[in-house]
Amino acid sequence: MYCAMPDNIGNKKYCTPWKQKVLTYDFQNYSSLGKEKTLNEIENAFSVWQNVCDLKFERVFDGSQVMNIAFLTDDEKQNAEINCPYKLNNKKSGTLAHGFYPGNSTLSGDLHFDNERWADQKTVSGDGTFNLFSVAVYEIGHSIGLFHNTEDKDSVMQPIYKPGFSFKNKKKILSESDIKTVQEMYGAAKNVIVTAIFNSRQGKVMIKKIAKNSKPKKVKTIYTFKPNHFS
Repeated sequence: MYCAMPDNIGNKKYCTPWKQKVLTYDFQNYSSLGKEKTLNEIENAFSVWQNVCDLKFERVFDGSQVMNIAFLTDDEKQNAEINCPYKLNNKKSGTLAHGFYPGNSTLSGDLHFDNERWADQKTVSGDGTFNLFSVAVYEIGHSIGLFHNTEDKDSVMQPIYKPGFSFKNKKKILSESDIKTVQEMYGAAKNVIVTAIFNSRQGKVMIKKIAKNSKPKKVKTIYTFKPNHFS
């Protein structure tokens, strides 16, 4: 299932970044995982980028959000209501999700996910489910301005969801080129480092905040992607 967003033009790594350093978001609805797990997976995905660059993501409830997060069917009426130009149907169009680049349109920054069977960090994908956390990390990359990265095999911005891919063998979710690009756009993270750590006992990603100048504790970091194609 491929990403609906166009490839980078002229070998550029990113588009014009957001001017603001705080990006607000809210949910139109929730995934097949339910409200609590959906919130957990998406918020953990935001923390991956917030960990390395000078951007903050905050949820608001007054309708003023920059980023709208929605889980959609292939219903044309539903897509028309939010003026979405891309079809979201994993089986028909091969599109699993898409994140819209920064800009001034009503869709800028929005994250749309196919109404698929999603898996959380506790679930081992491979039974026709897709890992919501890993897909969200990728799509948020688009929403903050990163293009596809096909040169770096370790980049999260590869345009295909790889079957069986796992973060278990990676110390970091983002590759060095991912970090370099996003810091070129927004600068490095300041004051507090937010780390997403997968707790294998509890089966979820734990968020820890560490003062930037403090010595971090040694922890075992485990992250999971999982099956089939990406978006």
